[in-house]
Amino acid sequence: MKKIIWGLVLLSFFNGHSQAVKPNVIIILADDLGYNDVGFNGCLDIPTPNIDAVATQGATLTNAYASYAVCGPSRAGIITGRYQDRFGFSRNPLLAPNDSEMGLPQSEETLSEALKKNNYTSIALGKWHLGAHTTHHPLKRGFDQFYGFLSGGHQYFPELWTLNDLSEIKKQFDGYKTKLLKNYERIDETEYLTDALSRETVRFINENSQKPFFIYLAYNAPHTPLQASEKYLKRFRHIKDKKRRTYAAMVSAIDDGVGDILHKLKEKGIEENTMVIFLSDNGGPEHHNASDNGELRGGKGDFFEGGIRVPFAIKWPAKIKPNTVYHQPVSTLDIFATATENANVTPKNKLDGINLIPYLNGTLSKPPHDILFWRNFDKPAAAVRQGKFKYVKIKKNKGLLFNVNSDLGEKKDIKEKDSVQFLKLKKAWFDWNEKMKSPSFLGLIHNKKYNELHPDRFHIDSDFLPSTNLPKPPKGYSLLWNDEFNNDGSIDGQKWTNEIGFVRNHELQWYKKENAYLKDQVLVLEARREKVKNIHYKRKSKSWKQQRKDAKYSSASVHTKDKFSFRYGVVEVRAKIDTSKGLWPAIWTLGIDKKWPSKGEIDLLEYYLYEDKPTVLANAAWSNSLLKPIWNSIKIPLQKFTDKDPKWGDKFHVWKMDWTEKYIKLYLDDVLLNSIDIRNTLNSDGFNPFKQPHYVLLNLAIGANGGNPSKTSFPRSYLIDYIRVYQQH
Repeated sequence: MKKIIWGLVLLSFFNGHSQAVKPNVIIILADDLGYNDVGFNGCLDIPTPNIDAVATQGATLTNAYASYAVCGPSRAGIITGRYQDRFGFSRNPLLAPNDSEMGLPQSEETLSEALKKNNYTSIALGKWHLGAHTTHHPLKRGFDQFYGFLSGGHQYFPELWTLNDLSEIKKQFDGYKTKLLKNYERIDETEYLTDALSRETVRFINENSQKPFFIYLAYNAPHTPLQASEKYLKRFRHIKDKKRRTYAAMVSAIDDGVGDILHKLKEKGIEENTMVIFLSDNGGPEHHNASDNGELRGGKGDFFEGGIRVPFAIKWPAKIKPNTVYHQPVSTLDIFATATENANVTPKNKLDGINLIPYLNGTLSKPPHDILFWRNFDKPAAAVRQGKFKYVKIKKNKGLLFNVNSDLGEKKDIKEKDSVQFLKLKKAWFDWNEKMKSPSFLGLIHNKKYNELHPDRFHIDSDFLPSTNLPKPPKGYSLLWNDEFNNDGSIDGQKWTNEIGFVRNHELQWYKKENAYLKDQVLVLEARREKVKNIHYKRKSKSWKQQRKDAKYSSASVHTKDKFSFRYGVVEVRAKIDTSKGLWPAIWTLGIDKKWPSKGEIDLLEYYLYEDKPTVLANAAWSNSLLKPIWNSIKIPLQKFTDKDPKWGDKFHVWKMDWTEKYIKLYLDDVLLNSIDIRNTLNSDGFNPFKQPHYVLLNLAIGANGGNPSKTSFPRSYLIDYIRVYQQH
């Protein structure tokens, strides 16, 4: 017994120790910061003591490279740990909220999604720039919280944030004027943007210091527009150049924020086991924002050192000695690998980055990378760094070769002197490029062309109102059947049938035809508290449908049985559900053959009380040998949605089913809720109910699973904006 107890003690200790050494991860990303604009790289006119502390308490990486020379693709590389050209993110994305292709593809695993596999809590703050479509929202890409903006830039002063939502934008740079998002909700902020982002980062640390966390803090500063508050401007009155003075003030605001973050880590006692990484997304655009790349040639947008070599420092006291200086070439792609390997997480995709910790602490002495590549598809331009040599090709020139160890400013082309090395790097680039994808979307430089191809680009639906957009079939699909509910009056009798009376589940309502009607471009299923006489009443009947003399409530249910059915396809239903107690709204399908449950049931949506908690469900059911239902059910507490968006219940949402001969996938707002393998859905007689056509039902039940409605005020309404069914060509 003593041995068993001692073994349990040791197991507890090692489990606790393992949990303790799982590091917190903080990425602090500056935007368009010059290589020479931090103290640890030699800046003299902008004090950055807090940013410098990251370097002095950890490591300075003098040969650190961004994987691209502009914002969006560089961020795609950081957040995935892979060359962005592998998945077509080769351009700066446009602000295109209607375009699901304009952003980070779903095939890519983000760092937040990877770390979530080992129970990390995460937040994205500031600039996103990885897609503005709902499918690309940070909360759809693994983050638990978001505080910032979706566009590629932003105004810094709250009084300039005059647009309430993306539905009010008319052109590309209107995104700079939107109110900030807190998760999904637009909020009224009062602080200077950089200060607000720092404040929210400190808040997150304060609230999550007892569990492993990941912070992706993407400051907009010092990206244009050049705007700084007087608090920071007055520190630099000695700088005569106005642009440089404002730029310095913006960098100083970042430095203050970094100081607040480091102080909070120390206060919470988690400094030792927190990995803090500071860097810029690309080189400084010196002529635009008065940044300084020092002796480096070029700047943002090109592949000379000034465009891709960036300030980079990392501290992790538990693993990295103070004042470490590392000179071998590293990449911002290495951040993903460094975080996941030390968090004991296996990434979904093969990474292009390397875990840097063994190199920084001296365990490994060889260079982390044999070779690094860059590509600009549109210029076209290319670059390769291997050892001391760097190959650069810009537009139509024949290519250049530099020894960047001895010629940091890339002034002397040595390709004639070392033609073998030149041809070697040139060939290596072409071999690498063969494995890369063409761009998946038009970029910022194609703004005019994109507008011509997408005249409805800024026709954006409000989450609170019915859609005015036409159906958009998924790629490879066409519209099979739909109802947009755009007329007023009764439902279309050629498409729908009303259910009448008591129907199922011992529910309280009597379904009535008049409770389903069209108004203001939606189908309204209305629940009422009213006495309805049961025309089928039989006093001594054992049937629950007949033994009730009357109903205390009425509601509506409609279906397409005998009027429309389909087998396989994509179904989209945009609806606003009422989450009041006692209500049970649903979007579902039933097979056309056999009795329930043998006929099969698919529930895109059910909402009711489960274990006395309001719950959103996504289900499928078939039958066992006793003709009882076998359920594949996913149950998600409503609170999970309302915690991120307090106005969730006031908005329209899209429930979607992707049904093929192999699977049924159920989505809510493009987030996968449930996946059902149809190979495992056979009834006991061998019949598969999900390989037959199904028809559609929309209904609003009262009572039963919905709970007791006695304290709910009536009438209540379930609003369906549209239903669209697509099938493959």
